[in-house]
Amino acid sequence: MSVLTKIRRQKVHLLLLVPFFLYVIVLKYVPMYGSLLAFREFSFRTPFGGKWIGLDYFQAFFQSPDFSLVMRNTLVISSLNLIASTVAAIVFAILICEVRNGVYKKVIQTVSYLPHFISWVVVAGMAMTIFSIDELAPVNSVLLHLHLIDQPINFLGEADHFWPFVTGLNVWKNVGWNSIIYIAAIASIDKQMYESAMMDGAGKLRQITSITLPAILPTIILLFTFGVGYILNAGLDQQLFLQNPMNMKHSEVLDTYVLKYGLQQAAYSYGAAVGLFKSVVGILLILLCNYACRRFLKMGIF
Repeated sequence: MSVLTKIRRQKVHLLLLVPFFLYVIVLKYVPMYGSLLAFREFSFRTPFGGKWIGLDYFQAFFQSPDFSLVMRNTLVISSLNLIASTVAAIVFAILICEVRNGVYKKVIQTVSYLPHFISWVVVAGMAMTIFSIDELAPVNSVLLHLHLIDQPINFLGEADHFWPFVTGLNVWKNVGWNSIIYIAAIASIDKQMYESAMMDGAGKLRQITSITLPAILPTIILLFTFGVGYILNAGLDQQLFLQNPMNMKHSEVLDTYVLKYGLQQAAYSYGAAVGLFKSVVGILLILLCNYACRRFLKMGIF
């Protein structure tokens, strides 16, 4: 069968792919031309045709006094989010798959998905109200009533609390959504394997460690590898809305740094250089993580 014959037979399916290709080309590949701005001196008269300056903006970023602080916060927050979100999604998926009541299972799944669709503006407003330093705020009120603390905790005002605070919010917001793929992977496992394990006397914990986790390990590696590639994307919205002068030392990340210096101060070439740096590091991390997975776990995404 010739290629043209296959195309004619699958023309409906190919037409369905057109919006996807347009999306990728227009929003992913076309903006890559803007990466040239990282090597040029920006001018409003010639936005992409200014003077070539090479790696000057990259050098300026690496020598900036904010570089170490911003990189530390970005790596710590992203790493905590990646590890906590992955573990929480796997545990949640396993627990959901153990629920036998179909109606209760669907209700729990639906409720767990809802926070993903809530804007970070709303989530930040809720968090600032619930975790306020006021003694009447829900969290501090409960902790004081249980005599776990002697005075209210300023969750957003004390820098040391910001990392676990924003990590907890990320896990709460995305645990249901992130668990969808794991639930699908667990549902595809042959049920006869569990029946055989039960006949051999294996309990639930042993079934999970010996059957469930090894079966979904390729899925875990795939999603974790992609997550490592986004390790420098600590998030803009949550940091920006929860950031204040008191927690700035722990909340300033690359995305907020680019917004403040690259856009608000019209340093577009500088911001493009930082953005290109993030992309290059992300690609290198994906390759490194995939190599490590293939070397030690004998499996990878390519």
